Amino acid sequence: MSKFANWVNSHLDSLKPDEGKAILAIAALIGVLAGFGNILYRQLIHLVHNTIFTTGESLLKLDSGLPYLLLLPLIPVTGAILLVLLDLIFPGRVFGYGLPRFLEIVNLRGATFKKRTVLVKALASAITIGTGGSAGTEGPIAQIGGAIGSIIDQTLRMGKDRLRTLVACGVAAGIAGTFNAPLAGVFFAHEIVLLGSFSAANLTPVVISAGLGTLVTRFFEGNRPAFHVPDYVLTSYWEVPLYLALGVIVALVGVLFIRSFYYLSDRFAGWGASTRVKPLLGAFLAGSVGIAFPEVLGDGYEHIEMALSGGMLGYGLLFLALAKILATGLTLGSGNAGGVFAPSLFVGAMLGGAYGTIVSTLFPSLAINPGTYALAGMGGLLAAATHAPLTAVFLIFEMTGGYSIILPIMFVCIVGYSVSRFFQKDSIDTLELTRRGIHLEQGHEVSVLQSILARDIMSKEVETFPETMVLREILRLIPGSRHVTFPLVDTQGRMTGILSLQDFREIAYEEELHDIIVARELATEKVVTVFPDENLQDALDHIGFRNIEHLPVVSRQDEGKVIGMLSRRDIVSAYNKALLHRTGTTSAVKT
Repeated sequence: MSKFANWVNSHLDSLKPDEGKAILAIAALIGVLAGFGNILYRQLIHLVHNTIFTTGESLLKLDSGLPYLLLLPLIPVTGAILLVLLDLIFPGRVFGYGLPRFLEIVNLRGATFKKRTVLVKALASAITIGTGGSAGTEGPIAQIGGAIGSIIDQTLRMGKDRLRTLVACGVAAGIAGTFNAPLAGVFFAHEIVLLGSFSAANLTPVVISAGLGTLVTRFFEGNRPAFHVPDYVLTSYWEVPLYLALGVIVALVGVLFIRSFYYLSDRFAGWGASTRVKPLLGAFLAGSVGIAFPEVLGDGYEHIEMALSGGMLGYGLLFLALAKILATGLTLGSGNAGGVFAPSLFVGAMLGGAYGTIVSTLFPSLAINPGTYALAGMGGLLAAATHAPLTAVFLIFEMTGGYSIILPIMFVCIVGYSVSRFFQKDSIDTLELTRRGIHLEQGHEVSVLQSILARDIMSKEVETFPETMVLREILRLIPGSRHVTFPLVDTQGRMTGILSLQDFREIAYEEELHDIIVARELATEKVVTVFPDENLQDALDHIGFRNIEHLPVVSRQDEGKVIGMLSRRDIVSAYNKALLHRTGTTSAVKT
């Protein structure tokens, strides 16, 4: 690979292309490769499905109904067993919902991906989905596309300042190709992966990649929408309040989806069993849900299309929505691989269809078609769960071509997003990071600080003074010390205050006081401290407006025990180093 990279770069150097044109050409290459990556990944899912699920369905005689149907969970469990075997070969790279980690790498860790890890994760998700696990393809496809962009950048040595843009190109192309929706691909990269930190200057290459990713899909599969739906229309403006109410409902269910997903994840995480046993149980339980509601297994796209076209009606759709939430939490929360995009679409379509059935019964004079509400509910719940309203609006529009009801879709998506954001500040993709102290949506600067813990950069060389030490002894020791701040300790070694050079500067020349004044009389007794597992943003918050240069790092088990010191200079230096790692630049603010 290195020889190929050197060969490519030597030819590029001889051509000396204009930087702007070179970026556009590379974006086009990424778009094409991500488009092919999307095609191959979905073919892999079909291969797994036909080889394992369809064959297993026949061998177990599931079409014969009870009692054979009780054997259905064996198929998802087979998929989980394959994941365990894969984990034995590639330990630590197989299990779990991978998009939060992907977002962290893109936004905070330099956007550099290992080829093997991405390929293993793609294979794992294909096995989960193909064997009936309740998960979606979109997260893995976004990661495949992003990894292609990252690898191209590393191969062509474009520099880390361009890396996030090229990763966004791959993400946009993968999503655009999946749904035959180039605009949705662009907004997915902007809202979900880059979390809004996207400049207009980088828009052109992303648009080019999304367009070419879509073109590759159309070349192989034809130019058709992802879902075929009737030509729905807004029958009456009196329906607008009904759509607004639907927006509130999908928002609340979206919050339920997010919280139940992490509740189940926490239950599996707290279970003391091996990480290789948990996916087996999760697959079995999800398959058990599928006995009563077989529609919830896999990505569920065929059932979504039935709901959108009016082929699935009735109040029972509400139970399908709730069952999908449960099955998805069990599948991914236990460690099986996949995404939550398709489950969000499924839950929204079923919820909207059930709501449409209810309002059509209550208001027969409006001639309401429940399929229109299924369509709007699908977009609204996606916006509520992912906090990406523009992605939801354009995705629903492009997937269905339903321009005549674009206004209801917009209303439901915006209301769903706004109400969901009120009750749940984080999306289903960012909540995991927030619980680890990383708030990507607050901005890049804050996120960089939140990604670094105090224990990672603190100085472990701590020089303490006894609180009873007289000033003369302090003045004798200061010239030989490298420190300017000194925690004071009692006879048990527990901190009772902190002393800095400024605290005794005014009386240092009053000789008659040198043997009278002791350290505790000069020190600050109310000490601002930080724990080792707190991040640098927490440390700055502790400092606040105070003119504090050094923070003692204390043990959580014993707040009187000083284990390190953290300075403002350490914080600024660590921040600059993190930026250097991410951007590849050679300049930074001097400390």
